[in-house]
Amino acid sequence: MSEVVESKIKHFSAIFFVSRREQVLDYYSKLGFWCDYEMGFVEREGLMMIFHESEKTDAIVPNYPVHGENALNVYAMVEGIDNLYDEFKAKGALFQYELRSNNYQMKEFAIKDPQGYTIGFGESLI
Repeated sequence: MSEVVESKIKHFSAIFFVSRREQVLDYYSKLGFWCDYEMGFVEREGLMMIFHESEKTDAIVPNYPVHGENALNVYAMVEGIDNLYDEFKAKGALFQYELRSNNYQMKEFAIKDPQGYTIGFGESLI
């Protein structure tokens, strides 16, 4: 009799197409992410992304600026957001918006990469 194994999603990776993958990986590497330049993988503490290079530049459409400042491509819940913000700022991150508290009880900021993809980082205030 075989044992029933409960299903479990272990992690996920967002996949983005870019015109200059090495430039994007250099950016994330500078911010402290682990990067696999051969495969285009970017990872830090459970936040995983994959970047594929594409010659179809008209198909590369990050959510911002099409839908505005708050249209992020990825949103990550974190602990110690003040320290993460300070770290990214010291390492030269490009900010979509600076650290702020909002009306839905979150403290958050967002960075953008050289291709225009945006990642929001938030911590609950409650």
